[in-house]
Amino acid sequence: MKNLNILLIGLGNMGKIHKRIIENTKNVSLIGILDSSFPKEVPINSKIKRYNKFSQINFEDEKIDGVVISSTTATHYDLAKKILALNIPVFIEKPVSTKINEVKELVEIAKRKNIILRAGLIEIYNPIFNHIKKLDLKDIISIHVFRHSQKVDKDRKLENVVYDLALHDISVLYYLFGDLNLKLTGKLSSSKNKTVETSELLLNHKKMNILISTSRQSQLKIRKWNILALDKLYQIDLIEKRIDVYQSGSVKFPNSNLVSEKSNFSTLSFADQPETAQIQFNAFISNIINGDIDKTHLNILKKSHEFVSKVV
Repeated sequence: MKNLNILLIGLGNMGKIHKRIIENTKNVSLIGILDSSFPKEVPINSKIKRYNKFSQINFEDEKIDGVVISSTTATHYDLAKKILALNIPVFIEKPVSTKINEVKELVEIAKRKNIILRAGLIEIYNPIFNHIKKLDLKDIISIHVFRHSQKVDKDRKLENVVYDLALHDISVLYYLFGDLNLKLTGKLSSSKNKTVETSELLLNHKKMNILISTSRQSQLKIRKWNILALDKLYQIDLIEKRIDVYQSGSVKFPNSNLVSEKSNFSTLSFADQPETAQIQFNAFISNIINGDIDKTHLNILKKSHEFVSKVV
């Protein structure tokens, strides 16, 4: 099989991760990088072409098989539309756009032209959530999500924290529950310099209550989910790559009618699983090889962006 040629647009924080993943993937070649100012600290192989403007790229001559867009959010729509017009598969970092009409248009173009469009909703590729989905949990009472980050660099221009962080968890909910009928029942937020940096969303799906707490003002990086069902509590730590499971149980004392409640504890480790960013990129490459636009992914992409656009 010939190597697939991938173009990377944007070499910021996420772009550096995508660069590493692309270069570490078999049968894939990073043939070019587009960035307005290449960071000096990022080593770039001399064989990789550098572009400062989109107009400098000859897509036909370079035989580009796919493009990863990891530039600023404001540039995503125009870049993706131009690339889809060339019938080239596109992977876009999240959010695809903060304008829902632009997201819907890109999804419709991809469907109409049968071209691959994927978004960097990385948590839906996480082996932990793949495991949770397979459990097909019933009788869930509540889900509590905590996605907190430390303060970001002043030079980084980030959108509302709901787009930046909560979108991950909204997309996971759509991944886990195909019939999701998500409703907003409460919202609190804290802003700095007119940008929402902390958000608490209270949501509801049928009889399930969901709290999503996101912040870029924390002193500690936190990535945790607590799923409370009638008979079990699942404590998920995405950083430690672990699920702690507490199951309802009881202890009966000998020669007595007394019965004491007791939780049976077990741990599932996912530390030996591949890096989630690699799984995500592999899915993109697999789509290109098989010519599969993955309508399920497009549906999650569209619905998660739609919901976030309503609550910000």
